[in-house]
Amino acid sequence: MKIYVIQIDPVQEVAAERATLDRFTELLSQHPAGPSGATHEALARARMFGWPLVYDDSLPPGFVYCRPRPGSAPPPSPEEIEQYLSAFMSATRPTS
Repeated sequence: MKIYVIQIDPVQEVAAERATLDRFTELLSQHPAGPSGATHEALARARMFGWPLVYDDSLPPGFVYCRPRPGSAPPPSPEEIEQYLSAFMSATRPTS
């Protein structure tokens, strides 16, 4: 079975239909020198971050989605990040 990995940030879970997720889980349990490419990178990240593995039978076979949890808040926009960092930097500067 060929597995295609799709990453949607921020990654909070790994989801696939049952047979695909079972195969992906099998790959997770194998030696790290398993497949190469995007699947290998996704396996390494899933191990490192401990993302939950979720059965989602609405997904097509052969596709693994590293995705946000449904219903989770969207990631901050670049503008929001810039505003946060700007406020953070001005708050940490010593006053003279």
